Amino acid sequence: MGKAEAALNTGIIRILMVEDAPRDADLSLQRLELASLDVQVTVVDTADTFIAALDTGDYDLVLSDFHLPQFSGPEALRILMSRPQHVPFIFVSGVLGEEHAVDMLKEGATDYVLKQRLERLPIVVRRALAEATEKRSRQDAERKLRERETYFGQLIDALRDYSVIAMSNTGVIESWNQASEWMFGYSADEVLGKTYDMFFTPDETPRGTPQAMSQALSQELALIGAMRSTSEERWLRRKNGTTFYGSVVTTAIFGDAGEVRGFSRIVRDMTDTRVAADLLETAKEQAENANRAKDHFLAVLSHELRTPLGPIYAAAQALDMQTDLPPKARRSVGLIKRNVEIEARLIDDLLDISKIVNDKLTLHFEPTDLVTLLGGMADLFRDEAAAQGIALLYAPLPTPVIVQADPARLQQVLWNLLKNAIKFTQKAGTIRITLLPPRRGKVTVEVSDTGIGIQQQALKRIFNAFDQGDNEPGEMRGGLGLGLAIASSLAQRHGGTLNVHSDGVGRGATFALTLDYAGDAREGETGARPPVAAGSRRAPVRILLVEDNADTAEAMQFLLSELGYVVKVAVSVVDARNTLASNTFDALVSDMGLPDGDGIDVLRMFDRTGGKLAIALTGYGMEADVQRCLKAGFDQHLTKPLDIDRLTALLGGGAS
Repeated sequence: MGKAEAALNTGIIRILMVEDAPRDADLSLQRLELASLDVQVTVVDTADTFIAALDTGDYDLVLSDFHLPQFSGPEALRILMSRPQHVPFIFVSGVLGEEHAVDMLKEGATDYVLKQRLERLPIVVRRALAEATEKRSRQDAERKLRERETYFGQLIDALRDYSVIAMSNTGVIESWNQASEWMFGYSADEVLGKTYDMFFTPDETPRGTPQAMSQALSQELALIGAMRSTSEERWLRRKNGTTFYGSVVTTAIFGDAGEVRGFSRIVRDMTDTRVAADLLETAKEQAENANRAKDHFLAVLSHELRTPLGPIYAAAQALDMQTDLPPKARRSVGLIKRNVEIEARLIDDLLDISKIVNDKLTLHFEPTDLVTLLGGMADLFRDEAAAQGIALLYAPLPTPVIVQADPARLQQVLWNLLKNAIKFTQKAGTIRITLLPPRRGKVTVEVSDTGIGIQQQALKRIFNAFDQGDNEPGEMRGGLGLGLAIASSLAQRHGGTLNVHSDGVGRGATFALTLDYAGDAREGETGARPPVAAGSRRAPVRILLVEDNADTAEAMQFLLSELGYVVKVAVSVVDARNTLASNTFDALVSDMGLPDGDGIDVLRMFDRTGGKLAIALTGYGMEADVQRCLKAGFDQHLTKPLDIDRLTALLGGGAS
């Protein structure tokens, strides 16, 4: 008797639960107990405790969350599948999408239940235990049939759900159990003495002369005899003409001299499983289509939101460059710029979380000095903090601290942490950036504040997307609740961790980013690789700006002209062609979406000799959009609203 079967008979189900949230574990347990299931539960949340439990315990079932801080459901599944004993494995997760669910089922998971639908859990548990019992019963039956010298014995009567057929070495049916009659609809008198190919569907039945059909049957039996046993799944025909999807195992029976005496065939009706698999595949395709539609929607949304922000930001930057601007007006310009930057960051966060969820975020690792990078971030945020009456403190270590990282994405992690600290720290508060000396191959950056703190029940959700803790509507401080979720995911993609500690409401918070220490082999590395190698291009003077949005074009032309560049504007591919025919330019800055084509069409006409720079400018920020521009030959891809400092840095730092 198998463990699952014993559990169903005795009423006690031994469950090993992989879960880090006690509340979620209690909810699952309550659902099982409400369904009159008598369970004994052991809860673990790390790989070591999971392995130890498997080694010392005897479990009927594993229930596992998908994401845990130090462990994951897929890891637990792989550990379980590497062991000889078969224990049903069910995912119980609140974030498991259809695509991940299908992948986990392919890797051996029994089933999955969303935490939002825990009422399904008892049904799924009962079904999993029953299926485990059936699987063991089938495996035992096949093993015993191969070992017995006789064809069936008492086993035939015990296998009520399996058609067991004995055939001669020429494929003639010699034995037919009761389950075969139920499954196929034929009595034993109707099939004995006939060949087993009578159950094949019409499109599989061999056609031709009786001799040809007999030869085909002999070849198939010879193949089975050579392989000793074969298994397949195929559609089979019943007496009434209907079909069912059967799992078929055919085994050669050998005599004492090693000759093939005949064959045993075991058939199980798997129609429900096949239909469920087809439905699951259809659901997967629908989910993939919906995901593509979502990506397209986000790309279009990004473009439509960025396009009007572009001229607003460019105009604000142009006003900010005016030396005679009154102080009151300059404060208004600063307000406009800050809010446009916030809006652009919200758009970027939406795109980044989509890339992370779909595992499409690409990182470019290089040696990066944390001392220099943190100094730059402190300088960047010090004025913003001071404007709100907050002191931002950072004391750099005396020597470089090198990690392998994507500098831009690592800056994004720190940007989100500092923005979060400023948002939740009151006036006269303090924010401290601390880089701890490397220890045991690890290096830690702490961002601590004296702000409003975090409620204990919110700590475990602080890195969940769209979750802003337990704040009441009147306490909300803006944002989509994506910054910390993105920061945590980026930390994990760097092979590190991001943790948070708070002693409670009103007592501040500390976020700790831990990364692998790469040593001091590259002490001179600053962590910021310039987009264009020094000396590889001369500073551009004449720029062709291709932009069909009149407001954006006017503002950008004014800004670049104020910086000393000579700028000509084209509003379409045809206009660009005519302009290029009568002018020469040192650089191309082109929007990708044009009325009569796109920026790639303009790039093909642009003379690139002499190291001339080509920059794509779009309102799209999806990874596919960036890669499309770079593969087409553009040197860089910039998104709207345009950061003029970033553009001028790429152009060479100013006109020569």
